[in-house]
Amino acid sequence: MRHIATIMASAALVLGAGSAFAATPAKAPPKPAPTTDKSQVEDAMLYLKVLISGLQSDKVEQPVKGALVGCLYNNSLGKITDSMDKVIAENPGKIHRDNPSELLSVMVRICGYHPEQGPSGTAGKTPPTGR
Repeated sequence: MRHIATIMASAALVLGAGSAFAATPAKAPPKPAPTTDKSQVEDAMLYLKVLISGLQSDKVEQPVKGALVGCLYNNSLGKITDSMDKVIAENPGKIHRDNPSELLSVMVRICGYHPEQGPSGTAGKTPPTGR
């Protein structure tokens, strides 16, 4: 009788341990890191610096700063970088990566800021850009 109790206890331990292993989900292999080349990362860093400079500048109006923050909040830096690169490629010779004011102007437009129309139907002041 003692042997039956020992066998039953051993079986219960084995079955309990087996079900614990079965309940543990297998870990998925880690996802590979997204591939970005060095120039994409450098462009993203440049655009982020321009954005931050615009936010810190006293020459940039609050509505423009709000548009920049909203843009960064709603979009990834990668998406903003892709949009900036696309506009620069479509306008060769007009927008220069070494001119932060031009980059900020493009970024503000990409982020959806459009100066309000004045009473005569003309656009109001264009957003000031600065470093």
